Amino acid sequence: MREELLKGLTEEQIAKIKACKNQEEILKIAKEEGIELSDEQLEAVSGGSCHDGAWCPFCYQHNTRFLDREGNVMIYMCDDCHKEFRASF
Repeated sequence: MREELLKGLTEEQIAKIKACKNQEEILKIAKEEGIELSDEQLEAVSGGSCHDGAWCPFCYQHNTRFLDREGNVMIYMCDDCHKEFRASF
């Protein structure tokens, strides 16, 4: 992880974020803590943007990747069926 991207976060906040299993959990904690994470920070703490845990609502596969976020909505792409979908947190 590129630690310089986490500047401004407390040790406790970094530990909470690193313990998350996917980007939705990271965003939930960031929102609770009042932290606005950039896309680059989000990818740094989650270990990258591919295969982050969202299930595709079209083909029910787990092979998805985070594309973008718009407010409380995460935008994903399924690498199996190639459909884009949104999930709110």
